[in-house]
Amino acid sequence: MRRSVKATAAVAALLFYLWAGAAAPGQQRRATPRMAREAAEENAKTPAGRRYESALESSLDKWLRRSLERCVKGIKKEQALSFNAYVQVGEKGDAEDVLFEPETDVSRCAEPDFRGAKYPSPPQTSWWVKVEVLLK
Repeated sequence: MRRSVKATAAVAALLFYLWAGAAAPGQQRRATPRMAREAAEENAKTPAGRRYESALESSLDKWLRRSLERCVKGIKKEQALSFNAYVQVGEKGDAEDVLFEPETDVSRCAEPDFRGAKYPSPPQTSWWVKVEVLLK
């Protein structure tokens, strides 16, 4: 008996979510860049997400420009690669988690700034957002 592609995909997705949620007692499950990207993309599609993205963009300039200027200093041009930062923003605007795709010299340098930044309070706690960092 052959399963349809949709049924197989649904079973695979269910198994993944069961596996991903099965962290050992006392251990926190770690998100992957793929999980963070998918959550951020879904959040951005909602009306609340679009409003939040607008507030987020206006808050980034306060610290991100200085961070990137510092982090690209002394790096060869071919090492200054663009990347996406995925930030899980907590209820009060703290970064609960930060992941990069791809990880680069610049993203590793800027990570403490992403973790220490104050973000606008999100529509819901543990709200994933994507920050595109385009370097020339």
